[in-house]
Amino acid sequence: MIGFVGSHTSSEEDAPVRLRQHPAIPPRHIAEQHSSGPLNASMWGHIPQPFEGYASKCGPTPEEGYPKTAPIADIIKNWNPDAGKWTPSHMYESVCRFDYATDLDKAIAYRDAEVPFQLYNVPSMNAVARAWSDPAHLRRKLGATTKYKCEASNPGGEANFGANHFMYTNGRSSRNPPIKNVQLSWDDWLRKIDEAVNTSVLEPNSRFYFRFSASSPSDARSGWLFKELPFFQPKPNVFFKDPRAQRGIHCRFGMEGIVAEAHWDGSRNTIAQFYGRRRYVLVDPDHTCDMYLLAKNHPSGRHSKVDWSNPDSWEKFPDFPTMPAHEVVQRPGDFLYLPTYYLHYIVSIDTNYQCNTRSGRDDRQLKVVNKCTPGFEKQASPPRRGKKPWPSRGKF
Repeated sequence: MIGFVGSHTSSEEDAPVRLRQHPAIPPRHIAEQHSSGPLNASMWGHIPQPFEGYASKCGPTPEEGYPKTAPIADIIKNWNPDAGKWTPSHMYESVCRFDYATDLDKAIAYRDAEVPFQLYNVPSMNAVARAWSDPAHLRRKLGATTKYKCEASNPGGEANFGANHFMYTNGRSSRNPPIKNVQLSWDDWLRKIDEAVNTSVLEPNSRFYFRFSASSPSDARSGWLFKELPFFQPKPNVFFKDPRAQRGIHCRFGMEGIVAEAHWDGSRNTIAQFYGRRRYVLVDPDHTCDMYLLAKNHPSGRHSKVDWSNPDSWEKFPDFPTMPAHEVVQRPGDFLYLPTYYLHYIVSIDTNYQCNTRSGRDDRQLKVVNKCTPGFEKQASPPRRGKKPWPSRGKF
């Protein structure tokens, strides 16, 4: 059965510097405490509190300097990405968190200002999160034996920081990539979670992302996502600045301990968390150069070549330790809005499910991103935009 099994919390003083082994804990079903209303976040484990002075005021519009940042060295020292289920008492969180029932106007204003924020207590989202906590529901939707193109960890490639660290690769000129594609069914993936309990994260092919996508409601295999997730239908609402430029719905289910390496995406991104906890370390595109990104023609282009979880390796990247960053944890029922090019590094605290959708782009920071990503320096203009956007205001 699927679910979260406990969490260890402690003080900053005994935070692990870099744990090389942390076996995953098998998921089990979580009995719902309420059939309606907001989700009970406490059942999903500890969420660190913001350090004093880092919580934002979250007024009607973003305050100057929002969101507050800290040097990445401080963030990693406080909470190493390879710490497994361990969570500190506090974190460097400054992203505003809005209640859909009372703060929708604020959420729209922050979206239109192209800054990150979280939104929660969306009724249709809460219903999906409850439904997806039951593996039988997802089995009916996905099929018990239907195979999907998923990803397995693989300690190969010239940029690889451990078998639990997933570095996207496009496959070009990469004979031994840091990840490899595998075919898994829903039941296959559940078995992989069970098998990982007694398997080190150092073991190749021991950690897996379960993935599936739908480009439109007519998608033969996964078109059901558009009906299942009504908030991601391309209609005017808080989740879409440009609904006609939507690029499908993409779901990625992670196993405990997986790290997705830092990168940027060329469009706005809204991320929905249905199950478990997922941590995001975020960097404004203005600081792209501090990330030391791999070149455009690299199989893992647009990704940071720095091993964030290993401070001993940072000597080769002198500007990285002082890079301004901030962090946030997604829990079931949460949405996270990421503006165009906003750099993100993702850690699966638990077994977790998320889906995202993209819609259009804002190119005010295109110049700095191109300048700091080798191979993009001479790109004079962004790719062709989508159609004329619909009105940006609206509920669903």
